Amino acid sequence: MGVRRDLLIGIGNPLRGDDGVGPALLEALAAELGGWRTASAELHTVHQLTPELALAVIGVQRVLFLDACMASRSAEPWIERLQLPENPAASSWLLGGHQWAPLSLLALAQSLYGWRGEGALLRVPAFAFPHGTSFSTPLLQALPKAKELMDGWLRGDDRDRLADACG
Repeated sequence: MGVRRDLLIGIGNPLRGDDGVGPALLEALAAELGGWRTASAELHTVHQLTPELALAVIGVQRVLFLDACMASRSAEPWIERLQLPENPAASSWLLGGHQWAPLSLLALAQSLYGWRGEGALLRVPAFAFPHGTSFSTPLLQALPKAKELMDGWLRGDDRDRLADACG
């Protein structure tokens, strides 16, 4: 079996309002693709990132994380490139305790397994986190743009336009 090209990881709790947007986007994509695993992509949904996901990362060339980001006013979704430091093993942020960041997970895959792929984070502005599965109106309005960005990333359309992550 060959190496899959892409891994998409939707992060969030589907039972906490807008926090579930990452998993919801991947559920819709899985329905379009006819499954959670295809010849070129693998989809995962998680409540939070854990070190064990580094094993999924090493089997792909590109990783896109999809996650809600708290917003106080209306904003557009965006994708940022995740730049690994030259020596991720020496970075103090690599092993972060209870919650892992996407960049930490990629650095772990690079440090332990020599992974040399590309990583990006699709941030979807989120506004409400009550118990339940309903999304807020502003998030619902942002979903088409988030899907467009995800689809563009899958096609490789946005490689030259990704913003670099700040820190």
